[in-house]
Amino acid sequence: MNKAVQINALSPLPAVFSISLTRLTTKMVQALLRYSIVIGLLLSSLPGYSQYFEGGIAVGGSVYEGDLTPKAFGDKIALIKPAVGLFVRQNFNEHWAARLSFNYGKIEAADGPQRSDRNLSFSSNFGELAALVEYNYPGFDPAGYRKLSPYVYAGLAYMHYNPTTVFQGRTIFLQPLGTEGQGLDGYDQQLYSLNILTIPFGGGIKYALNSSFTIAAEFGPRLTFTDYLDDVSGNYASYRDLAQNRGTLAANVADRNFEITGTEPIDRGGAARGNPKFNDWYFVGQITISYHFYDLFSNHGGCPMTF
Repeated sequence: MNKAVQINALSPLPAVFSISLTRLTTKMVQALLRYSIVIGLLLSSLPGYSQYFEGGIAVGGSVYEGDLTPKAFGDKIALIKPAVGLFVRQNFNEHWAARLSFNYGKIEAADGPQRSDRNLSFSSNFGELAALVEYNYPGFDPAGYRKLSPYVYAGLAYMHYNPTTVFQGRTIFLQPLGTEGQGLDGYDQQLYSLNILTIPFGGGIKYALNSSFTIAAEFGPRLTFTDYLDDVSGNYASYRDLAQNRGTLAANVADRNFEITGTEPIDRGGAARGNPKFNDWYFVGQITISYHFYDLFSNHGGCPMTF
């Protein structure tokens, strides 16, 4: 059985970092909830009919795009991992709706033959809480004649992730190791945050099975503001600096070329490890099914009704 290993070698930093991270996470969630309330109030003021509330589940997959993404399309498809979710949605009229969703999934990748000199890999579960606005065109009314409609969506999401790798049979948490020298003297960056804001957007098509149930298929990218979903972005840190300050484990997982060459680890400090010009992305595609409960704003119970 794999043993999870988490190294925290910065003795004065963890408490301060933990407090600031907790505050940042709280602010991000509060901002997301405020955004959801404002959007809901704005959309609820729109003139409309067939308002109804939905709750549903989502099943599908997620895939990552970044520094460790393989070039071959078939290899990219192999990286798709399960992603499941729950959501609620308030439909204000045939065109506009607001959705609050939570997704739980996984992303991972590994260097292929074209990057065997680097030999890096990562895997991370993630949680995503999103507030979204949907627009149906030409329109959607499960209680009327518009039972099929394409739609687009966009919004704001809070995401938590925590990249790991497997080294000598053990699961290693990468962020606390500062594999590119984060947090060390002589290096510019601090440890990257595991809690980020993203911009989800995309589209799909929905179909009303009857006045109570709707199924849909959707796909969309997530624009992130980090290049560290995979723990890879800039240059190699000095092997010596990492070994002395974080331990040999940190130095070995930061540059795993020695596993390919069979030689002793070398110091490639300052050499390119990733491409910091482009942030990482991830994509989520899902099939959803939802049940229409009641009108959240006008207190009409039962199935969708035409006003």
